[in-house]
Amino acid sequence: QRVVKHCMHPKMEAHRVLWAIYLICQWIFLSSVIILYNKHLMATTFPFPLTLVMLHMLFITMCTSLWKWFGWLDVPAISPRDCVLRFAPVGLFFAGSLGFGNAAYLYISVAFIQMIKASTPVAVLLLSFACGLEKPNGRLCFIVVIISIGIALSTAAQVNLHVLGVLLQMAAVVSEAARLCAVNILLSSKGMKLSSICTLYFVAPTCFLILLLPWILFEAPRACGSNLAAFRRVGMLVLISNSSIAFLLNLATMSLIKYTSALTLNVSGTLKDVLLIAWSVMVSGATVTSVQCAGYSLALGGAIFYSHEKRRQANAAADIPHTALLVEEQMKLSSLQYEEEQEDVCPASKTCSDILHQAPHDSPRSESQPLASCSC
Repeated sequence: QRVVKHCMHPKMEAHRVLWAIYLICQWIFLSSVIILYNKHLMATTFPFPLTLVMLHMLFITMCTSLWKWFGWLDVPAISPRDCVLRFAPVGLFFAGSLGFGNAAYLYISVAFIQMIKASTPVAVLLLSFACGLEKPNGRLCFIVVIISIGIALSTAAQVNLHVLGVLLQMAAVVSEAARLCAVNILLSSKGMKLSSICTLYFVAPTCFLILLLPWILFEAPRACGSNLAAFRRVGMLVLISNSSIAFLLNLATMSLIKYTSALTLNVSGTLKDVLLIAWSVMVSGATVTSVQCAGYSLALGGAIFYSHEKRRQANAAADIPHTALLVEEQMKLSSLQYEEEQEDVCPASKTCSDILHQAPHDSPRSESQPLASCSC
């Protein structure tokens, strides 16, 4: 891969860079739009976070089913038991992440939510330590401490702090971290490798079914009351457009990871959070204190250091097979050099033992018959 990248034509390399920049900008735009769209809907005409998530999951299920029906999606045969064991935990944590995250928009600002989201690497690392996916070391512990201090400063300095909103967003962060760990453990185990859209094909309906009971208990009477007044008030076209953006965001996420890396997605998410905070302050009039800016800067620095550490680990893991290949090639070269040296000593290109084995041991030999010997 390094040789190919080194020999790549400059125009091809420039095209790849421009394409990566486009994918990053596309993902940041769609992600920001869906966040602001959801915030606007729930703050004005449609204060039903679970209903909104279920509409998204239903729309994604329909789109992935059509994807499969047109033959664009190769879905492997999975038994019902295996499907439940693998996708139920992912769907559960995915539902928690989306449901709690959307509910937080009812109580706290977009800027404060993005600040709390900076604690996601901490939740991921702590759960990875608990699940054995990561081994604690000094660098990772330093990241946990730095981000935790930054988030604590940002939360303590929040004007008109709403405790329920903070708890809901922290629950969303923990659920998202658990979802990432569950994907790492369940979907990559026992040789099962699924594409992102194939994962959505299984996870979206699972998430919808998991949210069905809480929705019936907490939101269905209000959302569906008065002859679906809430749906008629906001309009079906608005809800369909909102769900379409959610599905396009999933496609943009898959494209970004496929053509760049998951680490690029993390870095892009950091940039997106900064832009949303700036938008929330300048356009929406959110209040952000200087202490919050300092705390978020500290947490942001920890998140950037986390991304750098993951890149370093990925590069180290990629160098292991490269080093093994170099050692193997060196051994082959040494073997060839040894054979050439032997041929220089024995022009017949045979060792003494090879020639001696050609002697007719079974036939009787007279005393005057010489033993077989090599030409050297």
